[in-house]
Amino acid sequence: MSLQIQPFTPAEIPAVQAFNQRLIAAGISPDSCFPESPDPGWLPAMQLFVAAQSDDQPHSVHGGYILRHQNFFASGNPVDAAHYRLPLSEGIVNRAYATLGLQLVRDALRRQPRLYALGMGGIDRPLPQMLQRLRWPIHPVPFYFKVLHPAAFLRNIRPLRTSPLRRFAFDFAALTGAAWLGMNLLGISRRLPAVPFDLAPSFSPWADALWDRVRADYALLASRDAATLDALYPPSDPRFLRVRVPEGWAVVLDTQMRDHKQFGNMRIGAIVDCFAAPSAAAAVIRAAACLLQQRGVDLIVSNQLHAAWSGALLQSGFRQGPTNYFYALSPAFAEAARGAAADQFHINRGDGDGPIHL
Repeated sequence: MSLQIQPFTPAEIPAVQAFNQRLIAAGISPDSCFPESPDPGWLPAMQLFVAAQSDDQPHSVHGGYILRHQNFFASGNPVDAAHYRLPLSEGIVNRAYATLGLQLVRDALRRQPRLYALGMGGIDRPLPQMLQRLRWPIHPVPFYFKVLHPAAFLRNIRPLRTSPLRRFAFDFAALTGAAWLGMNLLGISRRLPAVPFDLAPSFSPWADALWDRVRADYALLASRDAATLDALYPPSDPRFLRVRVPEGWAVVLDTQMRDHKQFGNMRIGAIVDCFAAPSAAAAVIRAAACLLQQRGVDLIVSNQLHAAWSGALLQSGFRQGPTNYFYALSPAFAEAARGAAADQFHINRGDGDGPIHL
C-alpha cells in the first residue's frame, strides 16, 4: 500500500468519516476519533493532516495528526514551535498499519522540527512510549488539589472509591462529619483568608506590559501576550474567569461535573493558566484559590510544572496527587531551551489542548 500524508481538505471528509467509523466499530471511543472537518475551530493556528492511501480511488484515510503552531520563548529568545496533537493511526486496530504512527511523527518533524506533546494520558501509553524511543525528553507535569468540601469529595472521587469497603467507609465519613474533621486536622481542607483581587473582562491591553517584563524569567514558555490570551480565552466565553492582582493573573474555571469518570458530580475549580514573576507566584495562586473558594467549589485542581508555581500551590494548602499529564519535547525543541531543568519551564493546562475535560 502507498500512504501519502497531506493536508486535510474538504475532499477527504467522507474518507475521514469512514476512518472514524472503522475505529468506533473496533471499540475506540467516539471522543478519541479524528476531527471530521479541516477547520474544527477548537484553537487558533491549527493545521490538520491525513494519511491517505493514494492508490485508492477515491482515496481512503488511515490516520492523521494536528499541528498547532505557537510562538515560544526559550532561554529568552523567540522561537516558533508546534504542538503535535491527536496523532491517530489505524494501526491501533489493524496491524497492517502498525508503522503509521512512526510515519506520522516523522512527517510532522519535517514540517516543524520544534515539536512538543502534552497530556498523553500517562507515560505507559503508546505515544509517549514511541517518543521515548525517539529520544524526546519527557517530564511529568505535577497535579495538585485542594479539598474544600470533604463530604462531597469522598462521595464523588472515583479513583479512590475502588471497592465496596472503601465506598462504605467514605460514605460513612461523609455522613457523620468525620471527613470534615479529619481533613481539617490534616490541613487538607484548610481555607484561605480572603485576599483582594479583581476580575478582568479581557487581557487587552494590560497583559502586554507584564509579558514584556517577566517572560525572560522562564527557561521555556509559550507566548502569553494579550492578543494570544484573548484568542485562547475569548472575552465572549463566560467560562473563563480572569483573576487579576498587581503581581500577575490567573485563568480559572468553575465547572459543575456530571458523572465525570474521575470527579463524579463534584463542582470543580481549576487553575488552568497563570503568569507572574516566579517570585510572585504565591500571590497569584492565593487570589485564584480565594475566588474559587468564595464561589463554593468542592475541589480545586491545577497542573503546574515550574518549581515556583508548584511551590506556591503547596504554600496555599494544596496536596500533590498522581498525574497523567506529561510534557515531551522534540530534540530540536529541547536544544532551544539549552539544557535548562524542566522545573524551570512554565507549563500548565493553558498549554497544548487547553483546559479540556475541566
